[in-house]
Amino acid sequence: MYHYEQHCPIARTAELLTEPWTLLVLRELMRGSERRVDIAKGLPKMSQALLGARLRTLESSGVVTHLPGDRGEKRYRLTAAGLELRPLVEQLGRWGQRWLDRPRIGDLNAELLVYDICREINEKRLPDTPLTVDVNLTDAPPPRRWWIELSNTGATAYPRTRDTDATVQLAGTIGGLAAVWLGHQTWLQAVRERTLVLSGNRAAVRSLVGCLGASRYAAVPRADTEREPT
Repeated sequence: MYHYEQHCPIARTAELLTEPWTLLVLRELMRGSERRVDIAKGLPKMSQALLGARLRTLESSGVVTHLPGDRGEKRYRLTAAGLELRPLVEQLGRWGQRWLDRPRIGDLNAELLVYDICREINEKRLPDTPLTVDVNLTDAPPPRRWWIELSNTGATAYPRTRDTDATVQLAGTIGGLAAVWLGHQTWLQAVRERTLVLSGNRAAVRSLVGCLGASRYAAVPRADTEREPT
């Protein structure tokens, strides 16, 4: 941990929270992940060794605690101090959505994008009749084919390995799906521009679009970043 060697509470807080990956570990805990394997799902490029180190630092700082789980597996939870960080972390997300440029194509990860979509699904609109989706992100690195299952119990996704037919086929670019998910574009705009193509039973397609929804930050209005003439 880098030490600024200042008495200022901002400096001391920055020492803890601005270490690489720490804020993202907190993000995963705030979204309900407790087991290391579940935390890691939202951090696909973070090594297990580094994840363990960050969890230990957060525990020693009183931000995270753990309880024994099944078969001795630890379950991590935020303490009162950790929960008090939620508004700060959420505000960072809103600020980024409002002021920063769209993510670069190189920043997009198909696994993480599909995982995010499934865990933030609009549960009130989940179909009573199970619905399966064959997702083909044509320009993403492998695995670019994903299988999503939607039912009234939730949504799950995993790399597509089966040959069975899906109820809906969703094909397009990873940038197109990310743009819709992040609120930079509507489903209708993406379909019209052919960055996304939906096919299958019409009622099933409508049900899919209705329950997929968008990121929690999609509704944050973009700021006018053009500078006023001086």
